Amino acid sequence: MRKLYLEKDLSSYEIHKKTNWSRTSISDALRSLGIEKQNRKAPVLSYGEKLIGTTRVVHKGEQKIIEKMLALLDEGQNFTQISKYLNSKNIPTKRGGSWHPSTVKDIIKRELKRKV
Repeated sequence: MRKLYLEKDLSSYEIHKKTNWSRTSISDALRSLGIEKQNRKAPVLSYGEKLIGTTRVVHKGEQKIIEKMLALLDEGQNFTQISKYLNSKNIPTKRGGSWHPSTVKDIIKRELKRKV
């Protein structure tokens, strides 16, 4: 299991698929044997969040953009129009790219769900 998990860099799910062992058994065994990966992948941050140390906190600048998205939606604009607006104002995405309607939709849906 050590070889699969550390050397081949397989996840517990991938080990489960190869061996048919239960994922719970794999996780329990890794924990009890003290086997853990040294380099964990960085957490994926949502638009509107940033990391301070290892803590997720509100990114005030991005929150203002989210508020603008919600205001434009309230004015009757659709996701395509909002993404075009953001691109025209040269507002960067989380990764510095351009806005797409699906990205705007996902952010707005997450925010509306959070407010309920």
